[in-house]
Amino acid sequence: MFKKIKATEIPKRKRTAVTRFEKTQEWAQMQNAILAGLKPNEALQVILTPEDKKKYRIKSLRSCARFVQKYLRLHNLTYQVKAFHIEAGDVIIVAHK
Repeated sequence: MFKKIKATEIPKRKRTAVTRFEKTQEWAQMQNAILAGLKPNEALQVILTPEDKKKYRIKSLRSCARFVQKYLRLHNLTYQVKAFHIEAGDVIIVAHK
């Protein structure tokens, strides 16, 4: 069936697979802390060492940070996500804006 539609009406594919970061214990702990709530001076931090990345087969820090951002946006939480690399590994931080 052919039909002309507007660009805003294009259907989006739903994710069928679970992300690799979502399967980690670190995410489960961070998710519980996010749901419990953060005070203005608190922050949550996850450090993914090279061993952790190899264990969970995580290749990109950016995909993990995007997953956390989408989770926060989906739950209407006004937290900010920062992600960067240090000597110990990849760091993801969730804090108040």
